[in-house]
Amino acid sequence: MLHRGKLAAAMILALAAAGCAQDTAPANAGETGQAEAVPADAAAPAEEAASSDAAAPAPVATTGGKTRACMIAGEFELFGERIRSRDCLQADGSVSEEMHRKLCESLAEGSAKIGSGKAGEVTWMDACPSPNQGSCKGIFGQPGLSASYYERSGDGLTSLPSSCQMGGGTWEG
Repeated sequence: MLHRGKLAAAMILALAAAGCAQDTAPANAGETGQAEAVPADAAAPAEEAASSDAAAPAPVATTGGKTRACMIAGEFELFGERIRSRDCLQADGSVSEEMHRKLCESLAEGSAKIGSGKAGEVTWMDACPSPNQGSCKGIFGQPGLSASYYERSGDGLTSLPSSCQMGGGTWEG
């Protein structure tokens, strides 16, 4: 039980580090782009991107203002346990594109920072695929965000409902 609590706490810390404050900027519904896989370690840190006008963010698939999503795939070791994950974070129009991008990139980097492993690979898409192992609606206490989970097992799967609730969301699965 303590191990599961440590895992849940580590995941919540990674999510909190993503900067989950409510962003009130409108989503950029008019931009165009293609779904694309981008290694998270190739993305510039937010502070570097902000200081450089030449740093352009990776394209995000347009969705007509309805939803956009990022799939984060990776494997890392935490507390001696190898965790394979493929998680998807979906945002609706109430969450700015910039906030969604920062959350996705931070979550991808989190696997390298909280465990021993490399950053997850990010794939941008219109929506998280179905079926999934479960989802957390309103994650971070934001109704416009949901996380869907794939390829989880053991404690990595059983701890998700409580982690979701600790993060302000409602578990479905």
